[in-house]
Parts: sequence; structure tokens; C-alpha cells
Amino acid sequence: MWCEVGANVVTPLIYGASLVVVLWCVIDAARRPSDELSRGKKAAWVISSLLGWLLFGIVGAAVAAVYLIGPRRRMNAHQW
Repeated sequence: MWCEVGANVVTPLIYGASLVVVLWCVIDAARRPSDELSRGKKAAWVISSLLGWLLFGIVGAAVAAVYLIGPRRRMNAHQW
């Protein structure tokens, strides 16, 4: 019985956390000016993370994490 209750609690937490990461990516990419992130790349990051999350769940969070760790970090480093 404990395993069933644990699985029922953990799964929504994982999906909720992955949604937070995807939304963070989408909001960050959407607010970037076009001289930092071109419109095509912006659209690619937003669509791939949202579509990945809607279709495959954690895959969208993985795409968003790649954006947050890679391009976002580099863009923020150039601002200083």
C-alpha cells in the first residue's frame, strides 16, 4: 500500500517540477531581445520545450534544462 501512495504523490511532483523548468525556459527565452537570441532560435527553444513537455513530459524539461544551462548562461555572462 505504501508504494501505491508514494507513486501517486511522486509522479505529480515530478511533472509539476518539470513544468516549472519548462515555463522558466519559455519566459526567459521569450523576453530576450533579438540581438541576444534571434527570433528563429527563440521560437525553436520555446516550441521544442513546450511541445516536448506536452507530448513526452520530462523530455520538454530536458530541452529546457539544456537551454538554461547552455545558451542562457552564456547570454547572462555577456551582460556583465
